[in-house]
Amino acid sequence: MNPQDRAMLGETAIDGTLAKATVRLVGAGLGALALLPPLAWGIALTALERVGPDLEAPWASSVAWVAIVSMATAAALWALVFERPMRALRQAERRLRVFAKRDVLTGLPNRDALRMALERSLARRRGTELTVGILVIDMDRFRIVNDSLGPAAGDELLRSVAGRIRAVVCSGDVVARLGADQFAVLVDGVSEPAALASMARNVQRGAEPAHSVFGHQTVTTLSIGFAVAAEHADGADALLNNAEVAMRAAKAEGGARSRGFDAALRVDDSNRLELEGRLRNALRAGEFVLMYQPIVDASSKRIVATEALLRWADPTRGLVSPAEFIPVLEETGLIVGVGTWVLREACRQGVHWNGDATAPLVLSVNVSPRQFAQNDFVDTVRRVLAETRFPPKRLQLEVTEGLLLDPTPEMLRKIAGLVATGVRLAIDDFGMGYSSLAYLKTFPLHTLKIDRMFVRDVALQERDTAIARAIVDLGHGLGLRITAEGVETEAQSEVLRELGCDSLQGYLFSRPVAAAAMQVLLAQQAGAPGAAAPAADVSARQAEGLTAL
Repeated sequence: MNPQDRAMLGETAIDGTLAKATVRLVGAGLGALALLPPLAWGIALTALERVGPDLEAPWASSVAWVAIVSMATAAALWALVFERPMRALRQAERRLRVFAKRDVLTGLPNRDALRMALERSLARRRGTELTVGILVIDMDRFRIVNDSLGPAAGDELLRSVAGRIRAVVCSGDVVARLGADQFAVLVDGVSEPAALASMARNVQRGAEPAHSVFGHQTVTTLSIGFAVAAEHADGADALLNNAEVAMRAAKAEGGARSRGFDAALRVDDSNRLELEGRLRNALRAGEFVLMYQPIVDASSKRIVATEALLRWADPTRGLVSPAEFIPVLEETGLIVGVGTWVLREACRQGVHWNGDATAPLVLSVNVSPRQFAQNDFVDTVRRVLAETRFPPKRLQLEVTEGLLLDPTPEMLRKIAGLVATGVRLAIDDFGMGYSSLAYLKTFPLHTLKIDRMFVRDVALQERDTAIARAIVDLGHGLGLRITAEGVETEAQSEVLRELGCDSLQGYLFSRPVAAAAMQVLLAQQAGAPGAAAPAADVSARQAEGLTAL
């Protein structure tokens, strides 16, 4: 059950209590009206006894008893009929106050309760040597878990992370849930930001071990931003906002890290909002372009594949680095629409290059985790292939190791659907992800791409050579092809060829180039069967302005 459902059930329970109390009050009112005649009669007889001293004693005694019994009956009935709904109303009011200050899913204080506690702490520490600090915590990859395993699993993961945070911080610190996949820790009594930085590291280490979620071992990392009141803000809202700005900066740097607030981040955050607004219009305005980097056979150096790479041609800034805008696309969800455009445009261009769509050139397209998590992802791939008439066996989708960490039934269904379509699957940046290699035998993969970090010193460091050799042997043992990324020197190329790499990719052969320059490379290769001409051999007139970041 997701948090919204739980909150709705809590509100429904309160509403039900209030409704019952209202019904009882109405009944009590009607009962009170029914008691008015005997009560009035008793009061009247009592008054008559007082003003009628000449009445006979037996009659006076009867009048007194009638008055006493009438009033006692009215009081007893009022207590039975009227007190119960009043007690129910008081209980409902208490429950409403609890619901207003607590997160239903985790039991932690919510944002409003945290803000109140923060204001109290700031008032208490004003004028003292110690001050107040706050950490804002965001879960990395939570959306993938929630989309892949379902909302119930997402709820379980949120509860597990909340428990880990509470176990790490001090007992006097306030842990709250801000909403969605964000938490906060209020630290009352800190002397410097270094203390918050140390706490942030402890919280991150506490979350590192895998969480057991409905039988799945799920790893999650945390991005944390922190701020100190004396340095950064005086008010509760300003302090909390500064910590959130620092958290977003930590996520923009790749996640799984912590960042303290400084004044420069405020400018960066403003620039980021402007960047997000521009990106929302970029796809509609046709500002995105694709560049293509050749992948060559390790022995013959002939082009056997090409990787489509997204670039943004901003009208005012020119070509923008992918490292700057792709994280924003991911975070905002714009990557889903942009990713579909990349797939369609790359397949369309591939058909244009090949003419009859039967040439052996493989087209490699990156798929973001958020894009893959869409329920209709497989249908989207099939639809694009049908629209462009690009052969499925020539399409290779590149995913990261982290995407395959949790082999859920939904993920297995998607991969089975892609394989049935005929599409190839490749692991990008292999070696930079997770220590477990169980997914290699779980998923029907086709290619492993060795990360450039292990390629950079492969000709210089024995350790890097050993790692590359182990990856090649592992991949070939599983029947997979091996591609090395980031090849920039002849020495690297030769060592990787000797190690058994099937194909190579890097600046040694070509930088990413526009479609027109890629067409020139393919034409040169077709005219000279011996070898493919590197991008440097393309004429200056043809290549001018076509090479990319």
